[in-house]
Amino acid sequence: MKKLLSGVIVIIAIMLSFSALPVSAEPANIPDGNSAAENVSIAVEEELLPPPAGLTAEGAVLIEQHTGKALHGKQEHKQLYPASTTKILTALIAAEYGHLDEVVTVGDEINLIAWDGTKAGLVQDEKITMRNLILGMLINSGNDAANTIAVHIARSVSGKALPTQDALNYFSGMMNKRAREAGALDSNFVNPHGYHDPNHYTTPYDLAMISRAAMENEFFRQAISVTSMDTTYWATGEPRFWRSKNKLLNKSDPEYYEYATGGKTGYTSKSGQCLVSFATKDGLDLITVVMKSASGQQWSDTKTLFEYGFSNYEYDPVLKHGTIVETLPVENYASDDWGSLAVEISSENWGDVFHKRDIPEIRKEIQWDQSLLADKKGSADTLPRLNAPITKGQVIGELKVTLRGEVLASTPLTAVRDVKKRTVLDILTPGESKNGFPWIIPVASIALAFLMLKIIVFFINRRRRRRYYLYRRY
Repeated sequence: MKKLLSGVIVIIAIMLSFSALPVSAEPANIPDGNSAAENVSIAVEEELLPPPAGLTAEGAVLIEQHTGKALHGKQEHKQLYPASTTKILTALIAAEYGHLDEVVTVGDEINLIAWDGTKAGLVQDEKITMRNLILGMLINSGNDAANTIAVHIARSVSGKALPTQDALNYFSGMMNKRAREAGALDSNFVNPHGYHDPNHYTTPYDLAMISRAAMENEFFRQAISVTSMDTTYWATGEPRFWRSKNKLLNKSDPEYYEYATGGKTGYTSKSGQCLVSFATKDGLDLITVVMKSASGQQWSDTKTLFEYGFSNYEYDPVLKHGTIVETLPVENYASDDWGSLAVEISSENWGDVFHKRDIPEIRKEIQWDQSLLADKKGSADTLPRLNAPITKGQVIGELKVTLRGEVLASTPLTAVRDVKKRTVLDILTPGESKNGFPWIIPVASIALAFLMLKIIVFFINRRRRRRYYLYRRY
């Protein structure tokens, strides 16, 4: 009987051990991610250039196009005369308010152009599309095209048949409003072409902000890069040729700059040489503005600024939405879970332009929500352990991006899925095993073992009673 009892006990122990096997803890396709605390490191292969010191321009600025970050400036907030670089703002308004394929009739506004102003060669009563008006204004720097654009847009937007001069004044109001929206707060525009007027002025920085806003428009980006165009007069069909004077875009000119993608020249005796330029290299988009450069030096001033920017700066996409920054262990999770949780960056993409020597100094630090941790003390050498339950999208912590102690950006870190809390039922019915072993089998095994134990105890007690009966009998 003792041997029988021992064998049954062993069987029961095996059954109990088998029924208590843990659920597989393997993750289900958790995507890999870099640790948020990993330091960024780069090798700067090219020699860094010192800030430009020999610019002839009275005012200049270099900015990164997408962020608007100023990378270098020389009296960038000084008010100067912009000359024909004004036409960038006129083109922006025309592209935003006009219909490019709309046919416009040239009016008497072209007779208001000064004799020594540059022209696109328009003829009164000529019919021309808005698209070609903008191109004629940018390529050939036509003041007549600028006036025609201004009058047409003013009448269209106001909904009134404004007299010519009233329409030009109305358009000037539109120019100043759009300039302020672009971040140009120290400017005043009184005409659409930039012919000298003492009340018509801007700053290098303001002109860069206007140019940046213009580059957001797809048609402007195309138009500002065109260097030549052959057209015909509407009435006679005679050929008409438009040619840009921008040497940076002319491949046959010694001043050609291979990374230039567009630009607008400007000159009056009062403004001196002005030039707005756009260039792209290695994924970095830059805008330069030089105002009142020495004669013929606007090209070298511009290239010096571009080379400084491309050699010293780099765009770093620091934060990317949906990036998995860490996978944390979870305690007290339900039996059908695998016990780990990925956390991701939930903010929009964020990056900035940095000096190349600063990029290795960028740090990413995580602060976890202490109320969600299983071990509040934790250890600096181990990952924190979360305590279930956790819901999808719940903020688990915060990621801060710093540069030499200065916080540049911060973003919440959120759970990518739900993690349910373990319940009493989980302990009794721990779910299906990796091979699909149903929970009912281990539970039934425990019940069967308990029943067998009861039967054995019953027979033991019965045998004892029988022995006791025989003992009393004899």
